[in-house]
Amino acid sequence: MAANSAAEEQIAHLQQQEQQLQQMILQRQTMQSQLLETDNALDTLQKTEEKPFKMVGPLLIAIDKKELTEDLTSKKETLTIRLKNVEEQEEQMRKKFQELQDKLLKQMQQ
Repeated sequence: MAANSAAEEQIAHLQQQEQQLQQMILQRQTMQSQLLETDNALDTLQKTEEKPFKMVGPLLIAIDKKELTEDLTSKKETLTIRLKNVEEQEEQMRKKFQELQDKLLKQMQQ
């Protein structure tokens, strides 16, 4: 019975790890989407001759093109760094999850 209890605890732990991994994947996907949006905004900004506007809350405010380019470039750099960190954490979580899953499968086969 103690073996069943230990196995149940490991299954619960594995499920918890899976949920954390899913949250990390969602976080990565959100950042990738934000990075893509920022890239698209930078591309569009470079192609346009019009004076750009920036959304501040519910307001659209005219802004200097150079200033907006700098803001977007800074945002892109920050997102790139954060995305790299999240990808590394996700990879570590995947490895840990796989190790726990393999360990549990071996125990259940015995």
